[in-house]
Amino acid sequence: MTTRLGRARRALSGSALLLATAIVLTACSVDGGPTNDPGAASGVGDGIDTRPSTPFEPSDEAGETPPRTGGLAAAMNVVNVEVFAATSRSMGIAAEEFGLDFTETVADGDPARNIDQLNSLLNNDVGAAFVWDVDVAAQRPVVRELMDAGAAVFTLSSGPSTMPMVANQQQIGERIGGAVTEYIDSELDGEANVVIFNLDSLPNIKPRFDAIRTALGEVPGVEVVSDVLWDTSDPDSGFTSMSTILQANPDVDIVVGPDPVVLSALAAVEASGIDPNSMAFFGSDGEPQALELIAQGGPYKATYAFNFAIVGYAAGVWGADWIEGRTIPSLTIIEAVQLDSPEAIEQYNADVADPATAFEERLSTYLQPLGGISYETRTEYWNEDNPQ
Repeated sequence: MTTRLGRARRALSGSALLLATAIVLTACSVDGGPTNDPGAASGVGDGIDTRPSTPFEPSDEAGETPPRTGGLAAAMNVVNVEVFAATSRSMGIAAEEFGLDFTETVADGDPARNIDQLNSLLNNDVGAAFVWDVDVAAQRPVVRELMDAGAAVFTLSSGPSTMPMVANQQQIGERIGGAVTEYIDSELDGEANVVIFNLDSLPNIKPRFDAIRTALGEVPGVEVVSDVLWDTSDPDSGFTSMSTILQANPDVDIVVGPDPVVLSALAAVEASGIDPNSMAFFGSDGEPQALELIAQGGPYKATYAFNFAIVGYAAGVWGADWIEGRTIPSLTIIEAVQLDSPEAIEQYNADVADPATAFEERLSTYLQPLGGISYETRTEYWNEDNPQ
């Protein structure tokens, strides 16, 4: 995707980069104020209403630099699930390559803690932050404060922000629903009892599950016997919920949901004495254990995964570019890949393990960067609450 000289700069020592940054910050001013003053930025205004649509074009050209010297940060919800942890870990890898400080915060589903953590990042002069959805409405004022102070903010699914990183949740749900209904038609003669574990508490992800429900509703022989909200803060919630479901409906045929909760439900099936091979499990998110089971064959049929390692790494690269005054995407679409074979899983695992190479060689498989924005053009952010 990019061959700019920034790749060569990453080989420089962190001290050299920090020295160069210090020289630039000392010599320049922003909006009439010193660049080392966190309050020097004049704000980002109301943004624009037009959705970015043109492909992002990377460039080595640098313009005005932001008055933020605190490096990069990842404000996470949970990290007890590998796909979430990979985001923060890979952003940290990119920060290290650029010689930048890196901060991770974890809210564990607590909106108040998350807001305190975001305010801490604001006060600590962070230059670019990836912000995971916790309580989107509560987060927006602090996100705006970070942007007004000159930081780049990358949000997952929600907006407004400097660069929303979003997935077309309806499209993903349609693909999952299509795979499930195809299996029901070909393997179960068009009849099945289905359990759905949803994430309807997250408004921007709910369309995924609505699309799954729509697909299942078009098959007359399908009955959704349980549609349960996944409690992401409780690692045992899937096991507990599935155990209860099986007591009332022991003839479940299909389980659908995010990989962590589907894996937990599979464990409950095994503990109940029911042969899991009499059922089919369809996940999303690419959890490592799910990938192992799919590669082995058996009841776990497929997962639809985002490569959050490359999401985090890209956020780190573009965050570093922002700090150096370069243009970054103003919208990034996160693509889901279907993992239902050993070959597909092998390539995916290689890209998760080496996000830097995947970023350079296979970025378009996982991300579609659009538009362009820099600190100098920061008022041109896309002002959209739900940037799907």
